[in-house]
Amino acid sequence: MVVGFGLRLLQPDLVEFKRDEATIARLGQAIAYEGYLPAAGVDSSLGIDNLPLTLYLAALPLRLWSDPLAVVIFTALLNALALVACYLLVRACFGEREALLATLLFAVSPWAVLYARKIWARTLPLVTLAFVASLYLTFVRKKPWALVGAFAALAALLGLQLEALAFVPVLGLALIRYIRDANWKALAAGVLVFACLSAPYVLRDFVHGWENARGLVRYVRGSGVFSWDAVRYTFALVGSQGIEGEAGPFFEQFRDALRPFWWVNGLLSGLLGAGCFYALHQAFRGATEARRRTFALLLLWLIVPVALQLRPSAPTQPHYFVMHYPVQYILIAAVVVAAGDAIRRLSERASRTGRGHVRARRVAVAVAAVALTVACVWQILVTLELRSYMAAHPSTGGYGVPLRYTRAVAQRARSLLSPSSEVVVLGTGTAPFLTEAPTVFDAVLFDVPHRFADGRVALPFPQRDHVVYLLTPDLVAGEQAATTASARLPSLPTVTPAVGVTLPDGPAYRLYVWESPDRTEVLAGMTMLGGGVPFANNVVVAATELPATGRAGAALDVWLVWWVRMGPEPDDVHFTAQLVDDRGCLLAQDDHAGFPSHTWRAGDLVLSRFYLSLPTDLPAGSYQARAGVYTYPDITAVPVVDPEGIPVDDGVTLGTLTVDAGR
Repeated sequence: MVVGFGLRLLQPDLVEFKRDEATIARLGQAIAYEGYLPAAGVDSSLGIDNLPLTLYLAALPLRLWSDPLAVVIFTALLNALALVACYLLVRACFGEREALLATLLFAVSPWAVLYARKIWARTLPLVTLAFVASLYLTFVRKKPWALVGAFAALAALLGLQLEALAFVPVLGLALIRYIRDANWKALAAGVLVFACLSAPYVLRDFVHGWENARGLVRYVRGSGVFSWDAVRYTFALVGSQGIEGEAGPFFEQFRDALRPFWWVNGLLSGLLGAGCFYALHQAFRGATEARRRTFALLLLWLIVPVALQLRPSAPTQPHYFVMHYPVQYILIAAVVVAAGDAIRRLSERASRTGRGHVRARRVAVAVAAVALTVACVWQILVTLELRSYMAAHPSTGGYGVPLRYTRAVAQRARSLLSPSSEVVVLGTGTAPFLTEAPTVFDAVLFDVPHRFADGRVALPFPQRDHVVYLLTPDLVAGEQAATTASARLPSLPTVTPAVGVTLPDGPAYRLYVWESPDRTEVLAGMTMLGGGVPFANNVVVAATELPATGRAGAALDVWLVWWVRMGPEPDDVHFTAQLVDDRGCLLAQDDHAGFPSHTWRAGDLVLSRFYLSLPTDLPAGSYQARAGVYTYPDITAVPVVDPEGIPVDDGVTLGTLTVDAGR
């Protein structure tokens, strides 16, 4: 228990925190603080929405502490408590020795530890064990009302991950096989409980035209190809097979560091195979009816999820089989203890004729003990080695940047804020829940004002006298980093660099603080467009920076400064910069929405960059540069208006550009 709890709960910030994990945390924060009450959860790998139980569980610790670290610790604790549940269930089913061995193997399993710390939607072994325990009490201990618990646990499993649909036939087959032991009142009550717990999701699906039900039907009816992946993943997850992939490009070094003992995976897989054959024998030939039923339930737990994925209509994923934990270790413990008992009985018989057999038994026990110790210690070392790789190579592993680093930069940004300031996150994406960096920082900056902009093409200056800018590594390390909009930030006299966070393997999160009573320095060197050119959606184009000359086949930057009279804007607004000839024919164009219009606030000033690639066959001459605004995705131009609000043009002329012929 100490080892298992320690592996799951120590270094909680050293867990992957990508878009999927950040989505769970951010939606949990919305439930805890913003009144969000979803009837459906995040989308599943089946292409349909999960149920929302994962989100509501995440909201519980986040209501006490809004930091995403709270949900990581809470999830790890729930999965650590599964060790206690495993011990209690196995002890009730078999005995103390099986319980200790199964719990030990479960406690040190690298894959089990890794999945125990993930916070995205997937089954929790604690709930799985509650489901199996309810079946055991119902059909083995003959406690009929425990069947209600089985239905409730099944609803919870489905609420966590739709792949838990595999447990529906497990329950159904158990009911069919032992129908005589079913209490019809308990069965009706269980069905009612299940229906009530599932009702919000079903009603939502009804309102939305049964989109999830139809998606599930499409998945079931989809043409599948026979695959052994389900079997392979089942055996791989019993040990650490394939876990070196989590080290990304360093997987060979990871394997080499632990090379002498990878045979442990083969040993565990072999024991699982032996456990399956032993369970099959006991299910038919066990000494008692209770023993036969116990092994039959364990086999249903193991086999049904695999059987349903032998002809998948979509690729099978390893995390589907988290629902197996910890049945693999229960079967291994059962066969190992049974083998030990068989050896003991043979030894006792043979001891009457000589002591050699006693010595052989002692040697066998000693060898088994050493092998078990080596296997467990090595499994622990695999987990610790992976943690060291996550700390040393946070940006290059298969696990994504750990929470430790994004949380650290968020805390530093938070420490730089004044009461009236905000954080502007500059990266290569702007949409939380769709792109990674905005989703992550929307969660870790939840309790402070913050907005997002694509730092490659937009640099916003809110109408505040203090702003903290956070630049993500993907922006800092981009090929065009020197010419991005964000590259102008350090050159402004009122901008001061702050201490950021540099990852051990090189990438850096940079921080800047902008303090100024006005924003006139942003316009320095720009060509003012009179008093500004107003558009019908309260955008005012104030200034531009346009090269005087260009060359055919080359590229040039066009800069635009615009501000917002009112915000936010409900439509998705895009900007365009164009090069046209004297007849208005389009020759070059660049469009973007680098600063999302739904986040605009009155007074926002934005510096936008456009990258125009001139055609190689463009004749020498003079051309006009123009800028415009339109709504997306309907591509409807927003007109320029006069002081009375009457449309007068579809764009603004920025200036004239002289183009030389290309070489």
